[in-house]
Amino acid sequence: MDGRRRLGTLNSRSPQPSKAVTLLNQRLLHANRDDIDALQMLLEQAPGYSLTIQNRLPAPGDAEQALLDLPPGKTMDDKHFYAYLLHDNVIGCADLLRGYPEPDIAYIGLLLFAESHQGCGYGTLALENLRAQARHWNCGTLRIAVVEKNTQALKFWRRAGFAELYRTPAPEYTGDAVVMQATA
Repeated sequence: MDGRRRLGTLNSRSPQPSKAVTLLNQRLLHANRDDIDALQMLLEQAPGYSLTIQNRLPAPGDAEQALLDLPPGKTMDDKHFYAYLLHDNVIGCADLLRGYPEPDIAYIGLLLFAESHQGCGYGTLALENLRAQARHWNCGTLRIAVVEKNTQALKFWRRAGFAELYRTPAPEYTGDAVVMQATA
C-alpha cells in the first residue's frame, strides 16, 4: 500500500468539468527528494499565497523548509505533512503539528491548494481530515495563525468556525499574524 487514504467525494468545480464528483486522496509527505519536489511544484502552482504573505514568488527551498520546520521542543514524530491528490496529481497540502503550543492543541501550519483547485471544496474536505487527526491525537482544539493580508484565508477559517484569539507581530510577513482556533 502506498499510504493513500480516500477522504471522500464532493461536487467539483475543478478544471475537469465533465466529472461531477471527484475523489480526493491523501498521503503523508516525507523529507525525501521526490516529496520535496512535489511540494515545491505545488507551491509554484499557488504563487498568490507567497505574494500575499511574503510579497515574493515561491523560492527554491521553500518546500524543504516547510517540510522540516518545527517549533522548539517538537520532533518530526509530532508533524504530519499531507499531500492531497486528485487523479494521482498533488493539488494541495496540509501541515499539522501534534501538541503545539499546548498538549491538547493541534496546530495547522499550512493548508494550501493549487490556485486552479481553490474554491472547489477541497479545503473543507481536507480540514475534516485534519480535525479527525487532531481528535485521534486527543487534541480537542485546532489552532492556526493567518497573515492578516491573506483575507481569502481569513474568510475560509471564519466560515469553518475558527475564532480570532489575538494578533501578534510577524515582521517576516506582510502583516500581523491573526491567531485563530476552533474545536477539533
